[in-house]
Amino acid sequence: MANILGKLLCKCRDSYHKLLNLPEAPKKVAQGIALGVAFDFLPVPFISIPLSFIVAKLIRVHAVAATLTVLIFKPAVPLFFTLNIFVGKFLVGTAPSPITTDLAQGVPLLTKAVLKIKALGFPFLVGSFVNAFIASFLVYFLSVKILEARQRAIKKKPKGKQYGYE
Repeated sequence: MANILGKLLCKCRDSYHKLLNLPEAPKKVAQGIALGVAFDFLPVPFISIPLSFIVAKLIRVHAVAATLTVLIFKPAVPLFFTLNIFVGKFLVGTAPSPITTDLAQGVPLLTKAVLKIKALGFPFLVGSFVNAFIASFLVYFLSVKILEARQRAIKKKPKGKQYGYE
């Protein structure tokens, strides 16, 4: 288990370094990163990776940054979805359950679970759009600052040291 976690962490770190070393303007890369974070909050679990690439190309932000960000944050999607439910319930309340306690006696457990999840639909959607907007907004400004600082640091280093040579 620790070996699997170590490999996953190593892949995330490598992807993060690839993301920081993309040769584009910091604002364009940050826009791609923000789009990728937004797609991880939205309820498009299986198609979010290709969809983020296509949308990034259409709106002319950095498509590789968007796709890498979706991949990096993919393990956190269950946490994001839980946050979507909490925020949605806070903003719009809960949707009424389609079954009452009187009817629940004869309904199988699996059917009850599906109906309860279905009742979370509207609050979940509201929470996902609100969280996607807020997270992408915050991540954009944070990414711009980090990428600009990184570019300034690279410019200050002597030519050989910026690539790891001595």
